[in-house]
Amino acid sequence: MLETDPVDLLIADESLEVAEGARARKVLLLDAPALVERAREVADEVIVWCDDLRERELVPAEVLVKDLSEALTGVDLVWLRLPKSLGALDEYAELVATHADPEVRLVAGGRVKHMTLSMNEVLQAHFGSVNASRGRQKSRVLHARLPYPADPTWPRGKKHADLDIELWAHGNTFATTKVDAGTRVMVDKLGQVGKLVGGGPSTAATEGGALQILDMGCGNGILATLLAKRFRTANVMASDVSWAAVEATRLTAAANKVRVDVLWRDGLTDFADNSLDIIVTNPPFHIGNTKDSTPALEMFTEASRVLRKGGELWCVYNSHLPWRARLNELVGTTKVIDQNPKYTLTRTEVR
Repeated sequence: MLETDPVDLLIADESLEVAEGARARKVLLLDAPALVERAREVADEVIVWCDDLRERELVPAEVLVKDLSEALTGVDLVWLRLPKSLGALDEYAELVATHADPEVRLVAGGRVKHMTLSMNEVLQAHFGSVNASRGRQKSRVLHARLPYPADPTWPRGKKHADLDIELWAHGNTFATTKVDAGTRVMVDKLGQVGKLVGGGPSTAATEGGALQILDMGCGNGILATLLAKRFRTANVMASDVSWAAVEATRLTAAANKVRVDVLWRDGLTDFADNSLDIIVTNPPFHIGNTKDSTPALEMFTEASRVLRKGGELWCVYNSHLPWRARLNELVGTTKVIDQNPKYTLTRTEVR
């Protein structure tokens, strides 16, 4: 069972206080999986949407929804953990305002240190009434009601002429339709990807089979799509724990007329040993607002298992992180390909 924290408790308590104990007909939990049992106490029906696959796997299957816009029909109460991204908040608010019951109340909570006035402004674009709670235990809640239904503005696309690519994104997609600075470092060196594999001991490369390439943590799909353009006969895959990333990558690949096998997946556990030739990744060192390098380090260990001998792991990361040493230790010989004060790009050859 998931444990609630001060934000979860404040969302529920403030919601009940405003409603004066009135029972909701249908409550939607947005990225708030720990509130399932509490929501069942105050509503006839509870449904849950989580963008993060790791959170979805902790929620009872019977309350999970697959299509958020359809599931919002009849929802008169929404409990939301405020996302880090204003784009994510904008898309959620737009969907709720357009598809939920006209009497819907949105109750969105977060830690005060992570909240900004811009969040109020985003909600005000979709609701006629937005106000903040007084706060408790360094947490605060925003209340929104009187929705403004509107035509959808998400997902969104943008053409990048310099890269000859069109990027698509949902609100919660990392970097949305932009090319973030870290990824740009790798994009500029993509021409070097595959050189070791193409002339080395990789089974697929030397025996004429299709190269197996994975963009892990695919975001808006820029790396997977550019690689699919370059390696036309390769099997290019892209994976992410975020639904917004997975759907964005599908849209980006389709817009650029390339084939990418997109997977909503956590880590590399589902890949067989020695099954990949190349992995490219811009791994996060945050989970939400919390710094956490654990997933990236676990991925390095798994990469040494799933990559064939002589395979390549390309990794771009913040330059202050000591990951070159960890890559040398966990995966294989690691070379710095490019570096600036903010980002480092490495290529690791698997032992």
